[in-house]
Amino acid sequence: MKKITFNLPLSTPLNLGNLRLEQHAVPVELELAAGDHIFTSTPFEIGSYYHFKVFAQITIPYSYDSKLHYITICGPEDISDKQVVLHTCLDQHPNLINSHTLNSNGIASGINNMWMNFINNTPILKQFNQSIVQQIIDTLAKKLLQVGIHGVIQTGAAPFITPSNYQDYKAMFASRKTEVVQPSLEDLFEIQEIVNSSYYGTITWTENYSFANIIGSTHDPKPSPYDAWIRLWADKCNGGFNTDKCSSYQYSNGINNFNCNPSDFVGGHVIVGKVAASVATGGTAYIFPICKAHNGKDNIYMSSRYNPKGVVLHNYNQN
Repeated sequence: MKKITFNLPLSTPLNLGNLRLEQHAVPVELELAAGDHIFTSTPFEIGSYYHFKVFAQITIPYSYDSKLHYITICGPEDISDKQVVLHTCLDQHPNLINSHTLNSNGIASGINNMWMNFINNTPILKQFNQSIVQQIIDTLAKKLLQVGIHGVIQTGAAPFITPSNYQDYKAMFASRKTEVVQPSLEDLFEIQEIVNSSYYGTITWTENYSFANIIGSTHDPKPSPYDAWIRLWADKCNGGFNTDKCSSYQYSNGINNFNCNPSDFVGGHVIVGKVAASVATGGTAYIFPICKAHNGKDNIYMSSRYNPKGVVLHNYNQN
């Protein structure tokens, strides 16, 4: 069975009253067999609370796509039961365990006790646990790409549909739906359900990864007054900010021989590989910011040079 191994650093120490937590690096070993997996580290000592040793353990649920060489993990917005988990305990006692994810306040194991009470009544420690889990997710994605994974998908929550953005998302995901001036609650629920079924999360590609246009997507609806597709990318992948470079800046067919538009970008609908193609209804598409010059050429392929993170859409073009 093929595996990848690396050390995952937990680099933030903490001194808080009787609590001392130290830096540590966790050995991680992930099986590369198609399907779903759960990695659980061996317990490791990270400090002390009074005279008791504090141990930690991390759990990483993930799936592996053997065809594309992708790994999927839960992203920061995912609230499912497959989140990355940080477990802490005193002296490895089974009744003194706290399990913490990004989207929980901690889950106690066993009876109420001094460790649980200390965590639950120490906001700084709760925030610290949150930051450690976020650090694990961020560092994990970087490490996976460094050891040869081609893409890391982080599943996440779809955008919420409101009266303010209804027209944009209707044009993006359900352009054939009848126009309405003021959407009803039923209209909002309908578009929300469609977006929920289509938006899967984000993906980070390795540098120079090849991708190409989706044939027929050049004329996808671009709601006025801005390109809502690139706004979706900015909100989910770039902290709400636009970009000043095409994702395949100055590159086509693997070499630096292309003249990009310097500032005119769209949220390009693209696929993996070196040949532009249409995507079957219900297939997978990716959204990356590309210049209009790249977006208008189906006879070339592009290379991931900037903006390595993009949006993943499943159930493409079903509505």
